[in-house]
Amino acid sequence: MKVKHGAALALVFGTVISLIGPATTANAAVVTGGNALGGYSVVSNDFFVNAVEENKDDTTELFSKTSVPEGIAFADVTDALNVRKGPGTNYSRVGKLGKNAHCIVESVENGWAKITSGKVKGYCSTEYLIMGEKAVKLAESLGTLTATVNKGIINLNVRSTPDTTADNIIAKVSGGESFKVVKEVVISKNDPEAKTFVQIQWNSDAEQNAEAYVSSEFVTVAYKYKEAVESSNYGDGVSTLRANLLDYAQRFLGTPYVWGGNSLTKGVDCSGFVQQVFKAYGYSTPRVSRDMARKYTTISRSEAKAGDLVFYHNLKTGVVDHVAIYMGNGKIIHSCNGVEISNVNYRTVYKYARVIWD
Repeated sequence: MKVKHGAALALVFGTVISLIGPATTANAAVVTGGNALGGYSVVSNDFFVNAVEENKDDTTELFSKTSVPEGIAFADVTDALNVRKGPGTNYSRVGKLGKNAHCIVESVENGWAKITSGKVKGYCSTEYLIMGEKAVKLAESLGTLTATVNKGIINLNVRSTPDTTADNIIAKVSGGESFKVVKEVVISKNDPEAKTFVQIQWNSDAEQNAEAYVSSEFVTVAYKYKEAVESSNYGDGVSTLRANLLDYAQRFLGTPYVWGGNSLTKGVDCSGFVQQVFKAYGYSTPRVSRDMARKYTTISRSEAKAGDLVFYHNLKTGVVDHVAIYMGNGKIIHSCNGVEISNVNYRTVYKYARVIWD
């Protein structure tokens, strides 16, 4: 690659970043990237570069795929595969593997595999597992590029633009939470040290394809696979109605996020998910999260029970833009990166509210 006068090289997340600084212009950083960039990298307000085209002979993948873990297997089911405490159907369930969720097989005996997937450890039937070379090949298509907030971080700013101005913070997220990566953005206007941001998929009721960025300094970017879900414990005093509603909601784990979507199987957004789940139990809710937040009575955090609603808002605009169903024990189920289970404090909670009065 031809480098202009004054150039320097840096390596960030395995990515070659060339700092190009002609004497007559401010420094700008160009990421030389592959598919994850989509061919482009934003480098300043007035400097837009097609990194792939400009650096055809010296480009690297923005984020390299990690090697496939030894013993990887995937659940070959349409709904969910039970993970049990021991090798047999007489043992209690400790979790479940959704469709295409992965696990690591430690051993196999008499048709039962001893597995680990996320926080779940137990046994599942090999009849419903894709293992061996077939699983290794399948892993290439099932990994999702994600940015995971580093552990120990309590409030990481999510910004509407890739810079550190004070008025662009739209949310704060917590350590351990993961978000799909759109691309890496490097901003270095009048700054000799390239500031890197990761653009993450930020699904919001209020805006389709909302732009959101986090500092790459505080996240780990890697390819991840779906994990098992722990068996639910909804807490004391939860009615059968609430438990059944949450069991029903979990049937749709893995359904893709679709803005404006209303299908629990083909694609749904956050408020569509809540609306359709509650509709199955005879409740009619508004279609968007901000209207739900207006309609339903606010309750305190200490009052919240499994089956209540949790709302989140844009810290910049103040508009409620996301809703989830509380599962108890600090967990929610919602449509974010698709239908998934997250910590209730994955971002700052706006309010808790009640639909079911029982």
